[in-house]
Amino acid sequence: MQGKNKSMLLATLAFGLICPHVSGQASKASYPGIQSSLIGSSLACSQTSTAPTIRVPLPLVDQAKLKARLATLLRDSLFDDAKGIVNIAREKEIRKLANKLVREKEND
Repeated sequence: MQGKNKSMLLATLAFGLICPHVSGQASKASYPGIQSSLIGSSLACSQTSTAPTIRVPLPLVDQAKLKARLATLLRDSLFDDAKGIVNIAREKEIRKLANKLVREKEND
């Protein structure tokens, strides 16, 4: 019988802590000064400044995309090599991307 009473008490306490209207009432009584700023209103930032914007030149973005794609293909190729799988289409794409990166570097 006491096990039931303990579990009933714990369930009641858990519900009281989780239920929003119960915690809202407790907060209003305990902290009347912050009632308008926290309870019943949405919180919003009062500052209107925007975050700084970082601008990256388009050639750098394109080069970074090529490098990321090449790194992904190389990683996948290594995993396939470990399994004994050969993917000819992927190897051709790796070669194409690597050549493109080398040509871009020579032009700069």
